[in-house]
Amino acid sequence: MGSRNGWSNLSEEAVDKENRDYQERLSSKAAYLKSLAFDIETEAKDHHRLLDDVGGDFDTSTGLLGGTLSRVQKLLGQGRTNRQIMCYTILVIIFTFIILTYIISSSRS
Repeated sequence: MGSRNGWSNLSEEAVDKENRDYQERLSSKAAYLKSLAFDIETEAKDHHRLLDDVGGDFDTSTGLLGGTLSRVQKLLGQGRTNRQIMCYTILVIIFTFIILTYIISSSRS
């Protein structure tokens, strides 16, 4: 075995083998990190799309609730006749609720 610059051929081969092992491990870690970055990107795009959909749903419901509230205010502001109709409607709803509660409780026992 000859030596070159203080290194024997055996130790050079061992260092080369160790370097190849490190290179393979580094390559596999880089591939894992790349796949992880792609997964994060996909997940972020999905969440962004879902948040856009939720924002659109909130806008729609805000418009619907605003329209309903304006109709109720208009109904309340139109005078005594509409107040009587609204009072009768509320009484019918309460009466129906009480009857349904009684029917459900009597069917359970």
